[in-house]
Amino acid sequence: MFNKKSLILVTTLSATACLTQAATINNAGLESGWSGWVEKEPAAISSSAYQGSSSLKIKGSPGRVHQVVSVEKNTEYTLSAYVKGKGQIGINDNNGLFKNKKFNESNWTKVSKTFTTKNETTLQVFAKHNNSSSDVRFDNFELVATNDNSGGGGNSGADIPSIITNGNLFDLEGSDPHPLVNDSTLVFVPLEAQHTTSNGGGWRHEYKIKPSERKAMHDTDESFSANYKVEMSDGGKTIVAQHHGSDTSTLMKVYIADSNESKLTDSVASNGIFDVYVRMRGEGDSSETVFPLGTIRSGESFDLTMTNDRGRVKVTALGKTADLTVEDDSSAYFKFGNYIQSQYPGGDRDDCGSRGDSESFAECFDEIGITTSKITLTDVSYSSNH
Repeated sequence: MFNKKSLILVTTLSATACLTQAATINNAGLESGWSGWVEKEPAAISSSAYQGSSSLKIKGSPGRVHQVVSVEKNTEYTLSAYVKGKGQIGINDNNGLFKNKKFNESNWTKVSKTFTTKNETTLQVFAKHNNSSSDVRFDNFELVATNDNSGGGGNSGADIPSIITNGNLFDLEGSDPHPLVNDSTLVFVPLEAQHTTSNGGGWRHEYKIKPSERKAMHDTDESFSANYKVEMSDGGKTIVAQHHGSDTSTLMKVYIADSNESKLTDSVASNGIFDVYVRMRGEGDSSETVFPLGTIRSGESFDLTMTNDRGRVKVTALGKTADLTVEDDSSAYFKFGNYIQSQYPGGDRDDCGSRGDSESFAECFDEIGITTSKITLTDVSYSSNH
C-alpha cells in the first residue's frame, strides 16, 4: 500500500538524495521490515514513525540492530537518524574504531555522529537501547561522506538540494549575484545584492519559503542543517536563519553579531569576536528568549542544525542547543542566508539606517565600517512536510 506517509518519505528522500556521496544504508527507514538489518530482541518494527509507515522500536536491553555497510578508507562520514526515547546510534569496524552518540529525546529529533574511517572498507552501523525503562524508536538512518580525504578529487561537499533552488518551495531575495556558485556551495553577499523589503532593517540575500507554501508553525515538520563559514567586518551583525510569523513577527532567529548586547557569551562591540545566538518567542510569551551558543571570529566555520517538530524548535551550534516550543502562527515560514542588520554595534540604533531605504543602509554601513559580509554554506540539507 503506497499511502500518504510513504509519499512524504519518498518525496523527502528524492529531495535529499543528492546530499550523499554514497547512499550506503539499506532500508534506512525500516519500510521493508528487517531487510538489510540484523536484529537482536527485544526489537520490533513499529507503525509509529517519524516519516513513512514504519520505524524501529527497541523495547529494552539487550535489544539491538546492525548492518554492515561499505565505506571509503580515510574518509570523514556523518551517521544520523531520527530518534525518540533514550538510546544510541554508532559505528564499529571491529578493528579498533568505535564511535557512538547517546541521546534522550522526548520527541522525534535528528541526532548525528561524525567520524573518520581508517583502513577498513566496511563497518557496522548499529542502534541500541540505553538501559532505560521505556521504548526507544529510530527512523531515517543516513550515512554521508562529508569530507573525502582519499585524494580522489570531486566536489568539496554535498550537492545543494534541488528543493531549495528549483523555485517550487523557496523564493530568492536578491538574485544578483546568484548565491549558487557551484553544485555544493551557496554564497550570500547582501552588500552586493542590496535587496530591500518593506519594514526591513538592512540588506538581504536569502532564500525563504514561498507565500503559497506557508502553513501553521505547529503543523510543520522540517529540518535544516549546513556548515557556515563567516567572513564579516568587525561590528557586523547578521541573521543567518529564521522563522517568521505571517505578520513578520519573530518566532526564531539565529544571529551572528560583534555587538554590545546583554545575555551573550562575549557581548563586546567591534572587538572581532562574534556571538552566535538564537532569539525565540515562546508559546504565550510577550517577549523573546535569548540563547547564547558561543563565539567565532571572521574566517571561521561552524555547523548549524535546526529542527521544527510542529512548533518545538531546536537550534544546535558550537556544542550547544536552543530548545523551545514557539508561538503558533497560521502562515509561518523559514528563511536562511545573510540578512545584515543596519544597526550601531554599540547597541544604540539611533538613526543608523532608520529611514529603511537602501541609501540609508549604505550610509549606515559606511559609517560603521562594514565592508565585508559574506556567509558561505556547504553541506546543506533541508527536508519538510510541505
